[in-house]
Amino acid sequence: MKRSAFHIVFILVISLGFIHAGFAYIPSAGQILQPFLKAYSGLHTIRIDMETVIYDDLSEKTEISEQILIKKGGMFRAKRSFPHGDNILIQDGRETLNLGVETANAGERRLDTVFPTIFFQKSVNDLLNALNFLGVDTGTIGIDRMDGKTVFVAGKGLAAAPGSQLWIERERSLPLRFVGIGMSGGKRIVLRAEYMDYHQVRKRFWLPERIDYYRNDVLWVVSLLKNITINESLSETLFSMPEEENSCFPVTNFLNIKE
Repeated sequence: MKRSAFHIVFILVISLGFIHAGFAYIPSAGQILQPFLKAYSGLHTIRIDMETVIYDDLSEKTEISEQILIKKGGMFRAKRSFPHGDNILIQDGRETLNLGVETANAGERRLDTVFPTIFFQKSVNDLLNALNFLGVDTGTIGIDRMDGKTVFVAGKGLAAAPGSQLWIERERSLPLRFVGIGMSGGKRIVLRAEYMDYHQVRKRFWLPERIDYYRNDVLWVVSLLKNITINESLSETLFSMPEEENSCFPVTNFLNIKE
């Protein structure tokens, strides 16, 4: 009888050990992002028409139309049409410029480049390198809850030192939130993007219908995706950097732990 009781206790201890080990296991950033990258492997270009609302410091808002073009390989172009002219954000690889009207505090627009950078990489290594460029320490992975969902969190965050973080839904491997530290007027500013209301395009690709941008936890921009066209031919000249440097403002990078 005593031996049977001992066996039962032994089995329970071993079982609990396996359960604990299962919960303690956290995959690497590459393992987390592999399903996401595979799901978008057939996505080469995208054109998105959006309705964008920009809130200023006086809680007033400006409603504009915006169009973004993205081509795999780090090419990105966003055009905002204001009543007094156009503003263009253009990226080719890791160089990003802001030109036209509304170029004040151009560094804050780095937050706009996160979406195309995350969704349009050719390999896991390219994506990991891109996240490192965005200030994410991809060697640091944690588990959290967000809106009732289990999420992986890549990056060390703001507690120890400046650094970016990316929240990824565990079930569908979709990016839900990005937080980075930028510079504005010589001061550090916390920039955050929330990717919400995902829906399927052509029954395969999941894309957010709404993106909210925050500065120091204050709502800054809301973009609603209205029309999406994928895999049309986009000339690389659309993403060429302008030669007139006088009219361009470089978009600074997020701060990272090394800075």
